[in-house]
Amino acid sequence: MCLKQNPKIKKWIEEVMKQNKWEDYGKEYRISSNDFKFAETGKLLRFIVKQNKETGVIRCFGSTHIDYSPKKILDSYHIRWPVETGIKDLIENYFLNKPPGTSPEKVETHYYCVMLARLAIDYFRSVLNCPNWKTPEGWECVLSTIRTTLFSNQNCELSVNDEGDFLLTYLDGDAQNIKKQVSNMLKKWKEMGLNKVSWWGNRGVLIKIKDQYSFKTKSDPEKSQC
Repeated sequence: MCLKQNPKIKKWIEEVMKQNKWEDYGKEYRISSNDFKFAETGKLLRFIVKQNKETGVIRCFGSTHIDYSPKKILDSYHIRWPVETGIKDLIENYFLNKPPGTSPEKVETHYYCVMLARLAIDYFRSVLNCPNWKTPEGWECVLSTIRTTLFSNQNCELSVNDEGDFLLTYLDGDAQNIKKQVSNMLKKWKEMGLNKVSWWGNRGVLIKIKDQYSFKTKSDPEKSQC
């Protein structure tokens, strides 16, 4: 865990830094550590101070895995971020913490629906394989990022085509080439008979893209956009 600097932590920082026993952790940082015992439980905590060599700024980390070296603890620390962001995503975007009832059956059904929704979004993201939906560290984006890309600040028209499917027409083009990928995916599903929703009367969803700000014409295809 990453430790906040309450009075006890500040005291431990002073004790660790007084040792003046540092080892390099990459090019930018140095680390020092000591083991402290919790008075309440008698359990040992490996306490690590990580300091930026240039700025002197420190962060503190702790683990009850005292069999781990300080470097191994810090190297393993990044594992918690996908877990924490995953839980936050499930709560904010899938409402995991708001089941529609308190009975075990309703809670289990809610969790099952959340799981299906999350798997569907994961599949959707993997099919498109959009570089913009990954962080610099390589982590997958959450649903809110996808929702913002496809729907936020978009000018659209919703209609029903001749086959009875919903047709969502984007009017501002597709600068990132994401909507075209989604359009092709939905067309493919349509051909396979998979693009239909039972509670919409078996209607599917298709996407069309226009650019209302483009001044190109068929007779003048090379004319640049304003």
